[in-house]
Amino acid sequence: MKKITLLLALLFTTFSFSQNESSGAVATSITTPGPIPGETFRFGPGLVTQLDVGSGFGFSSDRWFSMGRLNTGSQTVYGLRFQLPNRAITMGYQDVNDVNPRLQWIGAGSSASTDFEFRAANSFTSTSSTLVATMTNDGKTFFGNPLASSSTTTKVGVDYGDLGSIRTGVTAENVSTVNAYIATGFKSINNTGGYRKIGLDVSGTSATGAAYDNIGVNIRLNGAAINRGVLASVTGSSTGTTYGVFGSVSGPSGTTPTGLGAAIYGSSATTSNRYAGYFNGNVFTTGMYLPSDEKLKTSVTAEENMLDKLSQLNAVTYTFNENEHLNLPAELQHGFLAQNLEEVFPELLTTINKPIFDKENKEIGTYEYKAVNYIGMISILTSSLKELNEEATANIKELNEKVAYLESQIEEMKRGAESNGETKFEDSSTTGNLGFSMEQNRPNPFTNQTVVNYTLPNNAKATISVVDLSGKFIKEYNLSSEKGQLTINSSEIGKGIFVYALISDNEVILSKKMIIR
Repeated sequence: MKKITLLLALLFTTFSFSQNESSGAVATSITTPGPIPGETFRFGPGLVTQLDVGSGFGFSSDRWFSMGRLNTGSQTVYGLRFQLPNRAITMGYQDVNDVNPRLQWIGAGSSASTDFEFRAANSFTSTSSTLVATMTNDGKTFFGNPLASSSTTTKVGVDYGDLGSIRTGVTAENVSTVNAYIATGFKSINNTGGYRKIGLDVSGTSATGAAYDNIGVNIRLNGAAINRGVLASVTGSSTGTTYGVFGSVSGPSGTTPTGLGAAIYGSSATTSNRYAGYFNGNVFTTGMYLPSDEKLKTSVTAEENMLDKLSQLNAVTYTFNENEHLNLPAELQHGFLAQNLEEVFPELLTTINKPIFDKENKEIGTYEYKAVNYIGMISILTSSLKELNEEATANIKELNEKVAYLESQIEEMKRGAESNGETKFEDSSTTGNLGFSMEQNRPNPFTNQTVVNYTLPNNAKATISVVDLSGKFIKEYNLSSEKGQLTINSSEIGKGIFVYALISDNEVILSKKMIIR
């Protein structure tokens, strides 16, 4: 009994000389609910506080803490509060009727710009620590050291300058044993108004030689039925400019770059149905180059005898059918049918298997069609043109020989007429004695029309007749005036080399050649 009396005396002495207070009587026993095993203290409903500095529980100059239900006059705060002059941190409920708890820090006066820091330390005996994150009083969050003042508009910033040789600022990882229909690692929603809205801004600038490889976005995908590194779907306005992917590349100012630069670079395997670029619609370019260096080629042979093959192709005009899988032009087209070209030049054909997607961009099948390498036709057409030129040169030579032969025949006819005492005439542009003249047609050669000036003696009747080099009659023109011009249309004659002759009284007076292209 004496031991119990001594313990009670010590307990009351402790309460008497300590700074703890109780507004109610000290209970002699703990009622329901029963004590928890090992429990030392239990407090009834109320508030636990400690006034460390000051004369009251104020906000501007006192230092204190509270735990429990704190009535501030306008609300009842439920939780934990640490108060320093003009600044405090609270954890709990702003009001007992609130649904959501909060962690809140408060700054007033000179402490109005106080920031909230998250720190990590590895020593109980040292105050040094590492800054992990900072939350500012204007609603910004920085992981690592706060960014420079030039980035004050940043809502969430990440600084990882103190990491090692491999640095990762943010990792967004979706890991679950349950497969999700759509799993998004990072999602940016930017519905604010303004001149320019950017969902993701990547910047990487360094002094020359400070970095070997600058990569704005690095994407590595594998294993799915469909893998898309970048999926861009842009609607845009009816009047504004719209780009699904916009690329721009340039060199340092004032220099001429020697390294390769490409606004968009695509690379693919050369196997079937693999393309560095696939465009379902019209493609516009202000310039285009294709590899053609001799060192890239082997088994080089000249294109020969292409005219026969080319004659087997049917050049056609056509319009495309409406097609739900391909964005085909609606204008009149000129070209070949793939099936016809495949019979003659199968190496210029390929088969495309285009995936078909539903409205949710899910692949539901493929659409197969044939495509033509029209660039490959260039050498074929060039070879054919060369053959035509060689054939035309040979034909012209033969025609010139025929013309020379016909001219010699005309000369012989004239000499025969003169030796028989018939009317004498000369093969020149004018024959003053007889009053006949016929000039060379102008222009010559011509394509559409040419003009021949002529003069006839009084009361003479004459015609100008056109024959081809084989002597076949083509066209005859009656001359009705003594002096005039005859207009000859190519549509009436054809194309080639022809002889036109001035004829009067069934005699050839003058003859000349003309060429129609």
